[in-house]
Amino acid sequence: MNRRSMLTLIATAVAWLWIALPPSNAAADMEGVKAASKAFYAALSVNDNGEAMSKVWAHTPYVTYVGPSSKSIMLGWDALGKHWVETKGRFSQIDVTLSDQHIHVNGNLAWEMGQESGTLKLKDGRDGKVDGLVTNVYEKVDGRWLIVSHHVQPKPQ
Repeated sequence: MNRRSMLTLIATAVAWLWIALPPSNAAADMEGVKAASKAFYAALSVNDNGEAMSKVWAHTPYVTYVGPSSKSIMLGWDALGKHWVETKGRFSQIDVTLSDQHIHVNGNLAWEMGQESGTLKLKDGRDGKVDGLVTNVYEKVDGRWLIVSHHVQPKPQ
């Protein structure tokens, strides 16, 4: 292949990549992840049968969850969906907020780290406290940011 043919081939490939890969809108993606994070923490506070959480999580076999009292990794939406129904049934109130939020977006994936704090009230009247370090991972699915992983650990005392 001569030099001119090679340059034409490269130029054509670059043009096709430019058409096939839409330009990134970093500011919009960052705002989308922030909105997904707010939706997750709002859903955490909703006292329902898990329906609010169902709307903010990706329903995939690879979602993961490690809560503050988890003894193992929960894998897949089927298990996690059941978990939220059971969790919501044990509490009369959940009030958790995120602070010290740090977000990074890379293509269709984003992660956020921060500090969770708040209070819990069990249906039997006992109170609990939330004070942990958290990592949340989001994936852009059909144009919408959804949570695919949540890992929180209690802060060392």
